[in-house]
Amino acid sequence: MYAQFSELPASSRVWVYQANKTLNERELNKVEDILTNFISRWQSHGSELTASFKVMYQRFIILVVDNTTNLPSGCSIDSSVAVLKEIEEILEIDLFDRMQIAFLEEDQQIFTVNFKEISQAIASGKVQPQSITFNNTVDTKEKLENNWLVTAESSWLKKYFNRVTENN
Repeated sequence: MYAQFSELPASSRVWVYQANKTLNERELNKVEDILTNFISRWQSHGSELTASFKVMYQRFIILVVDNTTNLPSGCSIDSSVAVLKEIEEILEIDLFDRMQIAFLEEDQQIFTVNFKEISQAIASGKVQPQSITFNNTVDTKEKLENNWLVTAESSWLKKYFNRVTENN
C-alpha cells in the first residue's frame, strides 16, 4: 500500500539507490510512475507492505517500508531490486554502482568520485574534510533524516584523510 513518505514512522526500513547521473523531468516522472505502481501492489508473504519512495537531489531513489505493520521478506526485497533493475534498463542508468562516492557542493550540485580515485581527490583538495558526502548505508528513515548527509571527515572516508596527511 502506497503511503506518504512523511507519514511513515522513523523506524521504517530504508534503501538508498544512487543514480550515476542527474535525472531529468521525464526520467523523474517515469521513476514516479513505476514505483507508485510497484508499491501499490508490493507484498510480503501475501500481506501488503506499507511503503513509499522519494527521489532526492534528482539523483537518489529512496525506498521506505513501514516495518511496524508487515516486515519485508527476502522475496519482497528481491522484487524491489527487480523493479529498480527495470528502471535502470528503461532509463539507461546505473543504480547499483557502489564505487561512486557522491558529494554535495555548496550550490547543491552533486559530484562523484570513483572509490579508486578517492586518495587523489583528497590530495588535490577536490574532497576536503568538511565536504558533504552521502551515507547511502543508512537503513532507517530516522538515520536518513539525521545521518545521510555527513562531512567526509566524520564518515568512513576519515581514514583516507589520515593516509594523505601521513604521505605528505
